[in-house]
Amino acid sequence: MSQQVAVFDLDDTLICGDSSQLWTRYLWEKGIITDPRFIEADQKMISDYCAGKLNMQEYLATNLQAISQIPHEQIDIWLTDFVETKIKPVFYPAARKQLDIYHHQNIPVIIISATVSFVVKKIAAAFGVQTAMGIDMVMEDGCYTGDIQGIPTFREGKVVRLQQWLAEQNLSPQHIYFYTDSANDLPMCRFASEVFTVNPDIQLRAAAKAHGWKQLNWAL
Repeated sequence: MSQQVAVFDLDDTLICGDSSQLWTRYLWEKGIITDPRFIEADQKMISDYCAGKLNMQEYLATNLQAISQIPHEQIDIWLTDFVETKIKPVFYPAARKQLDIYHHQNIPVIIISATVSFVVKKIAAAFGVQTAMGIDMVMEDGCYTGDIQGIPTFREGKVVRLQQWLAEQNLSPQHIYFYTDSANDLPMCRFASEVFTVNPDIQLRAAAKAHGWKQLNWAL
């Protein structure tokens, strides 16, 4: 039984960019989304997220309208192509290397992201990460709705969901490594044993200096 676990944020941590925004752009390029308001909503989401004032339910209710009539099987087909064409090219080489190190050491790796779970899990699987958590969405008639199911993996919710998962797995690790770029993850930083900030935002950089957290600069 592992005494250690490694937890990674996804957006701007493992990848150079925001997977939610990249996904919307992918749907736009494919002509699946034709209303520019979805692109605008994503831009607002990014600025609200950075300012620490994002209303996640409001954003997802808008964002998922675009695909609310599309069967999840079709979404999954698009996601496979999306990961190949849009995510793999922006995955930090240093992130891949770090994931490999943990895999070789048999340390469980978990990706926890504030992006919807059907996107997060697809990306995680492509990089050999078995455990991934995102914001679970309610499904109706085989389609994703804009309603959040359970506790969203956002801010304090990431800690709660990780604790639930550890309890389910009967794990009580002595050491939790955590990697993130964002001050939205400060609750998780405080919960972890060892924090690595990846290209941190201003607020997180200040916290890293105050707490002596390691600062990494990952580039493509």
